[in-house]
Formats: sequence, structure tokens, C-alpha cells
Amino acid sequence: MSELTAKQKKLADLLFKTKTQAKIRRRKQNPDGSFEFYHIIRDTSPFDFRIDPGEFVFKHHEVTPGAALSPMYINLRSLPGNVIDQIAKVLNEIKLDERPDFCTGIPNAAVPYAKKFSEISGIPYVAILEKDDTPQHHQILPAGNAQKGNGKKLLIVDDLITKGGSKMEAINVAEDLGYKVMGLLILIDREEGGKEVMEEKGYKIYSALTLSQLLDYYLSTKTISKDQYDETVKYLNYSRNLNV
Repeated sequence: MSELTAKQKKLADLLFKTKTQAKIRRRKQNPDGSFEFYHIIRDTSPFDFRIDPGEFVFKHHEVTPGAALSPMYINLRSLPGNVIDQIAKVLNEIKLDERPDFCTGIPNAAVPYAKKFSEISGIPYVAILEKDDTPQHHQILPAGNAQKGNGKKLLIVDDLITKGGSKMEAINVAEDLGYKVMGLLILIDREEGGKEVMEEKGYKIYSALTLSQLLDYYLSTKTISKDQYDETVKYLNYSRNLNV
């Protein structure tokens, strides 16, 4: 296990122990064999394990709705201020290859800590993205009255990378607005192939943490059980080989 920094350890503890209410995306199978996605609001924590067999639906399930569901979820929406501050501090530890002219956050989760990261780093924040967040389909759209890029370098901030689908949507919107996307700053790489896909397309991924690092830390501190660890590792091995 690669050693986490003091800021990363503090954040890892907060992600597991902080209690929140959040929107959870679930799946149910209809009598004709098709799948339907829906949202519920429930008590959770930013790093959580499923309590219902229909959890958790991700972006790639829109393409492969019958694919296996993840046993755990990292939900970084609606966080208290102390967690947002710690996320921004961890993101600011990452050394960038070059300094962007602006940064932005992919809505809805990443916007608060992208703005806090902007305050800490001194990189100006620009609001150019919106999200269509219906249960059946998540889509990134240009914000109303979005500022044009005119060739300026942009760093896109987000919470997670799984398969990379929403990242490409955000990049396309930003580039259509005239920005030069110099990379994406991601808090957690779920290690399900998204980082590799994006870098093959020519976009640098800066990730603060990997899911394996968090799982190893939680297991070593007895925060999670060996069964939870093993089930998640098994799912990650399956998901890496899923073509979507």
C-alpha cells in the first residue's frame, strides 16, 4: 500500500465517518427483462456500501444496463463544509504539469470543492457546465450565459473517474465553448479503466487517490471488513474488463 499523506488520511476518515443524506441511483428489472433506473434519498456517508441489491447505478449502466452493480459507492454530493475544505486541500497537493488559466467543476458534486480549490490555488473559477440529472440519463450541458474560452487553458475538476463517460461530455462542452482542456483533476480514481481511456484520448488525468489506496487504508485501520474488501476488489476486477 502506498502511504497516504496526512491530509489524505484525514480525508479518508471523514469520507467514511461523515453522515449525510444523498440521492442514490438504483436499478430494477421489469417483467419484460428491461431495466429501469430511479433515485431515492437515504441516509448514507460519502464512502458507503449498498443496503439494497439494486444499488449502485453508474453512468456506464446507461450503455450496459444489465452489468453487475458496484457493492460500494463514493457519493461526494451535499457535503458539510469541513469535508469540502479537506477535499480542496488534498487536490491542492497535486503538482500540475502547467498552470491553467481557469478551472471549473463538473456538476453537481464537484462544483463546491472546485470553487474551494480555486480559492486555495489561486486559479480562477469559471462556471460553464450544467447537468441534466434525470434518473434515466445523466448529461453534461453548457451553462446558460457560459463564458467563452477564446483558447484559454482549462483544468476540469471532478470527484471520481469510473469509465470516463461524463468526463468526455464535459470536455466536449468546454471545447465547444473555445477552451483548451489541459487536463482533469480528479479526487478518486475508481480504477475501472476511465483514466486509461481519457489519457489515450490525449487528456491528462491528475488523481489524488485511488480506490485501492482507500480500501487498503480502511482495511488496515479495521474500518471495513475483509469480506467488504474482497467483494469490492472482485467487482473492480470484473468492471475493468467491461467494454462500454
